[in-house]
Amino acid sequence: MWRAYRVFHACKSTSKIVNSQRKRVIIYKLLLSLHSVYEKMNKKMMTIGVDYTGRLGNQLFIYSYVRSLMERLPQCDYQVVANFRRSYGGSSEDGFTDSLKYFHVQPYRIEDVNLEWQYGSFKQRMVYLAYELLQRIPLTREWDSLQRLLRHVLEHFNFYFSDGDDAARPIGHLHKDSIFVRGFFQDRRNFDAIRSILLEELSPVFPPLECNKELYDVAAQPNSVCVTVRRGDYLSAQNKKNFYVCTPEYFEKAIALLCQHVEAPTFIFFSDDKEWVREHMSVPDRPCYYENVDTPVWESLRLMYSCHHFIISNSTFSWWAQYLGRRADKLVICPSRWYANEWRTNLIDDSFMLVDV
Repeated sequence: MWRAYRVFHACKSTSKIVNSQRKRVIIYKLLLSLHSVYEKMNKKMMTIGVDYTGRLGNQLFIYSYVRSLMERLPQCDYQVVANFRRSYGGSSEDGFTDSLKYFHVQPYRIEDVNLEWQYGSFKQRMVYLAYELLQRIPLTREWDSLQRLLRHVLEHFNFYFSDGDDAARPIGHLHKDSIFVRGFFQDRRNFDAIRSILLEELSPVFPPLECNKELYDVAAQPNSVCVTVRRGDYLSAQNKKNFYVCTPEYFEKAIALLCQHVEAPTFIFFSDDKEWVREHMSVPDRPCYYENVDTPVWESLRLMYSCHHFIISNSTFSWWAQYLGRRADKLVICPSRWYANEWRTNLIDDSFMLVDV
């Protein structure tokens, strides 16, 4: 009897111990869950602040640089906040608006604020303030050296600015603070490593327009040639001295050069002055097609990069058409200089065939 009582008492004590341990485990797990929720609520999400400038061609360069930067980020939560500045006095009717929304790009949010001041840490704000003050000082001597030093300092604080210099900008060590991107970044070395990603993401979200079925059929042929003629603001008195390089004589030479390398080519003309091109540009004895007057910008880009070969203007939109072209054996003909002045560029690839201008 006494032995049975001892066994019963031992079992009862063990049950109490087990129940007590279970309660401790439950409480511990509950505390861990509460701590995790608290950390998520108080965790500061990394922000990538992007200043977009210009029309679609420029926006694609900036996006591609940001996209390559995103590939370098550690596994962490981040948001992309964009500010679309309508530069050069351009209006939304002229294309100075958010054109990335027409493509399969990574999610972003638009805010009309000073991104550096809104999302920067205290240190970043102070560095940015010093940078803005220096920009207002009329310095001329040793300005290039000072800019290089400034960039080195800025990049240490996650500022990737490209003011007046579009050379390749390698991405250094990224800190936990917000990241800010400003500039044009017009050098394929900034994003060539992710070209396969860009080919997917820089395709329009809308299907091809039915009215362009014939043009798509023509573009799919192995002898199709995309000819982009940039006119518009390049012909203004203010811009002509800097940008008007691709004259009618340039296109005559470029077409003649291409005909030497492509058998029986078929030409599709694209332009920001479509009516002028229809009236003044053609190729004797060769089929010529012209994009419709009311073609949206996203459809124009897809039609352009669907072609096999390219005769481009000194235009970023024109450059992107050939870069997104899928054919490995494509020929690209380009003017021998990008600007009508002494400005430098990294947009003329070694693989391009050049026409002296």
